[in-house]
Order: sequence, then C-alpha cells, then structure tokens
Amino acid sequence: MAHEVLHILGTAQPEGSSIARIVSELARGLDPERYRLHACFLCGEGPLVGALKQAGARASALEWWRGARDPMGAWSFWRHLHRLRIDIVHIHFGGRSVRWLARAATGAKIVVHLHGRILEPRGLSPIDFSARGADIMVAASDAVASRVVGGPARVIYAGTDVPPRDSNALRRSTSEVILGTAGRLIPRKGVEFLLSAAATLQDEFPNLRVEIAGSGPQRPYLEQTSARLRLTEHVKFLGWIDDLRSVLPRWDIFVMPSLEEGFPIAALEAMAAGLPVVASGVGGVPELVEDGKTGWLIPPGDVEALAARLRHLLRSPEEQLRMGANARARVRDHFSLAQMTENFGKLYDELVGEARM
Repeated sequence: MAHEVLHILGTAQPEGSSIARIVSELARGLDPERYRLHACFLCGEGPLVGALKQAGARASALEWWRGARDPMGAWSFWRHLHRLRIDIVHIHFGGRSVRWLARAATGAKIVVHLHGRILEPRGLSPIDFSARGADIMVAASDAVASRVVGGPARVIYAGTDVPPRDSNALRRSTSEVILGTAGRLIPRKGVEFLLSAAATLQDEFPNLRVEIAGSGPQRPYLEQTSARLRLTEHVKFLGWIDDLRSVLPRWDIFVMPSLEEGFPIAALEAMAAGLPVVASGVGGVPELVEDGKTGWLIPPGDVEALAARLRHLLRSPEEQLRMGANARARVRDHFSLAQMTENFGKLYDELVGEARM
C-alpha cells in the first residue's frame, strides 16, 4: 500500500509557483505505488490548486495563514487533516503551530522544508529557524541550512529538466541582445539595479533590450524608473510567465541582481536553457552559479560591477556561448529533476522505515 504524503503550502497564486513546481514534479516522478501526494494551500484558492491536480496530486485549499491568531482557521486545518490517513506531512509554509497541529491531527512524521533565510515582513537580515517539532529539516541550500538551530538540516536542491539541446542558434538569429530577469517584482529582487546598469550600457550597445518576467507591487515604480532612465522603448514588462521556457530561448544573458536568495529557481531554469548568469553572490546563489565558469557573481546592489560584467559578456559572444554551455552541463550533472526526486524518495523511505532496493 502506498504511503500518503501531504504537502502544506502557502499561496495558491502564481507567485507561489516555485515551491508548487517542486511538489508537482514529485507527484509526477515518485513511484505512485510507494507514495501518493496530497497538497493543501493555507492561503486560499488559486490557480496552483488546479495545476497540482493536473500533476497527479490531490489538492485543496483552506484559509488559515494567521497562525494562532486565527483559532477558527486552526480548527478547520485540524479537521481537514484529521479526515486524511497521512504518513508524512511535508511543510513548506507556516510556523510551529502548523507543525504542532499537523502532528496532533495525523500522528505523521513531520518534514519542515525551508526555502529561504528571511521572513520578508522582518526585512532582509537572515534569521534563525528552529528544528523543534520536526522529524527532519530540509533546506533549499547550504546557506539556508546554516540558519537552522536545534538540529541538523538536510540540503536537497531543487531540480529542473534540461532541454535536449540549448537555444543558442535561436538567439544568434536576431540582432537584438536581450537581458532577461524573472521573479516577483519586490525590492528584494533588485530589478532597479538591472535597469540602472542597462542605462549605462545603452549608448555602447544600442540594440540592447531588457525583458522582465514577473508581477508584484514594485511594477509601477520600475516602470517609472525605466522612464526616468529613458529606457521605456528598451524595456518590456512581460507580466507573470508560468513557464519560463517560453521566453528563455530569446534571451542572451540572465540577470539576477537580488539582495537575498535562498536558492534561485529562475536562475536554475535559465542555466538549463544554456544561458550565462550574472547574479548577486547572496544566499544560495554561489552554490548554483560558478563564478567565472557559468556566469559572474557580483556584490549585491553594486550597479557598477553589474554593468562591468554585463559589458564584458556583451563584448564577447564567444564567452556567452562557453558560459552558457557550462551552465547547462552543471544543471544536467548536479541539479536534475531525477536527482531531486531520488533524494526526496530516499528521505521519505527513511521516515517510513523502508530501505530502497
């Protein structure tokens, strides 16, 4: 009989797609005769509920995101879990109250999965996360694992598939040079630094364009910044893109000037598509991007350094191709979907006391 695994997630809106994608890939990749996946979103209904159902998980949504301040929501959560026969609860969202209620309602093993080092309402300074109430702590990167106290954390990197061939031929077919970035449009992502760097490069590279895939509260400010820098005709806001693979083939360089990252899924997907990456060397980024080999790492918030690294790559299409090929190989060798799925399968086997043959 298959073991039942329940994933607890936060928002079911598109901005939660990075975590939901991990769960989707596990639903597709794990042996269904060994593990059946459920998913419960705690911040209400949204399109990701249907996406997980399509991937093969049994998905639902509740309204309980204020923790102990919402006893009725807690009761609804407990009642929902109590109806299920769950062997493992895999928590991606919520504090100790979620762990405690999940244990009380199911008696299941508890996995707490940390995807970042910060809690955004508290600012950009990394904080410590307690292992209390968890059977296993999982971290998205070594940088995230270093913030766990009260117990060890196991690092399991996210994975992605690598296209059968990269798209460099498509990129060479156009005279435009496109710098691409993707993510929520919030201050932590540092998109304004990319715009400032592009402004300094515009005269030297008149065919330079910037494409920004994402949505969020900072979009009006970024549009105003583009206008102030006289970049309006050179910057395109694409809105939220569910599948970056639809735009990556036309980008030349992926830029991630973030002020903090746990482990950058968008950069991972860009590397899989054969793009060199210029990114801030923060959080888990240096565990993915090899400085000088698959791209360049820069100090966060340093527009001058960002512009210098972009200029170097723009002047050397051959190095773009070399770094892009290295990036693609690195993802294939170290961050594949198969590796991620196998690592989570082994973790679940340990929790339910089964040895994998």
